Amino acid sequence: MDSKNRLRIPLSPVDNAWLRMEHATNLMMITGFFIFDQPIEMSRVKELIGRRLLAYRRFRQRVVQPTLTWLPSYWEDDPHFDINSHIRRLARPEPGNQLALQELVNDLMSTPLDFSKPLWQIHLVEGYGDNGCALVCRLHHSIADGIALMRILLSLTD
Repeated sequence: MDSKNRLRIPLSPVDNAWLRMEHATNLMMITGFFIFDQPIEMSRVKELIGRRLLAYRRFRQRVVQPTLTWLPSYWEDDPHFDINSHIRRLARPEPGNQLALQELVNDLMSTPLDFSKPLWQIHLVEGYGDNGCALVCRLHHSIADGIALMRILLSLTD
């Protein structure tokens, strides 16, 4: 489907407000992380995300912001969606303890998401703790409110 025929879904007024609050010094992201005491294979993470998170269409859509500011922003399916652009593997931050993970999360929270793609990322941090890993999830507030996004993230767990 070409760009002129793509389904366009206007952002709700609340989601549009979250989007318009985004600035370099005010990133409108919700960040959460999971800690596991055993390693998880990247292939398993991708399969799980593909099955559970991508069941929600919004996670395969990007925000389009018209250049004319009075026109509403809208969601459209990302024609080039690639799960590999959203799930990344990171090596354990030395020394692999809680403080190192907190510093990594702080760095990630200070990095804007790519607005040419759906507004989320998940980072698999390998080698966290004694023999575990962590998943750091970054989701833009315009996708949904914080409580709804945390519920979606919790749906990834068994």
